[in-house]
Amino acid sequence: MTLDASTRIWRGREQIGLDELTAEGVWPATGKKSLDGMPVQLGITWCPDRVGLGATSKFNQFKVSDIWQDEASLRHASKLQTEVHKTFIRTRWMPAWVDHVEYGTAGRATLTLTLFGGMDESLYSEFKKGDQTMIAAADNTLKFSSAAYTPAQNAMRGPILEVKKSEGEPPLGSSGIQIRVETQLIIEGGRPGRVVRIWAQGWSEGFLPVEEYANVGDFDQRFPNPNVFPKY
Repeated sequence: MTLDASTRIWRGREQIGLDELTAEGVWPATGKKSLDGMPVQLGITWCPDRVGLGATSKFNQFKVSDIWQDEASLRHASKLQTEVHKTFIRTRWMPAWVDHVEYGTAGRATLTLTLFGGMDESLYSEFKKGDQTMIAAADNTLKFSSAAYTPAQNAMRGPILEVKKSEGEPPLGSSGIQIRVETQLIIEGGRPGRVVRIWAQGWSEGFLPVEEYANVGDFDQRFPNPNVFPKY
């Protein structure tokens, strides 16, 4: 693993640089220095190797993206990352898969969904019996299936009939939380075994970048597109 000037170093609630650590004598300006077993937490990411150019370069080594020096910095980073996570799910909706469909007449159906695991607990609590919800088709990458409109415009809509949590430890990847939703019109993406994304009241219904859809459609939808720039 390597680190360089782009590595973020956190101490308490502040970010510091290698030059500041060097000035304090914590990090050597040249040569080697023992850190006396200083405990730290490392965040790592892939980076290109330093040998080869163009097509021969490969992402085949780790780089240290972040160093957290103490418990205070870890708690602060955890809080910030959790808020980023919650905002992401509230704007992209909760991923789930369709367990079962009870088909009615004239396109009506009742869907039983299981929410994916690994999300912040506060997000699961926002799905409540009696609330209206929307369910949009997605694919196995969790991208929405279509970029023609917002997810809300192509979504199945209806009330939440039931929210229940299974007993015991859920399987890996599952939250163990099942939701039953009645919809007036089922779409192909709502069939059993399909991956969907489900909206909770108060979450975003707006546009997303076209790159976040499985079917990107016409790239002229992108905003801003090249047409906003004047031609000289």
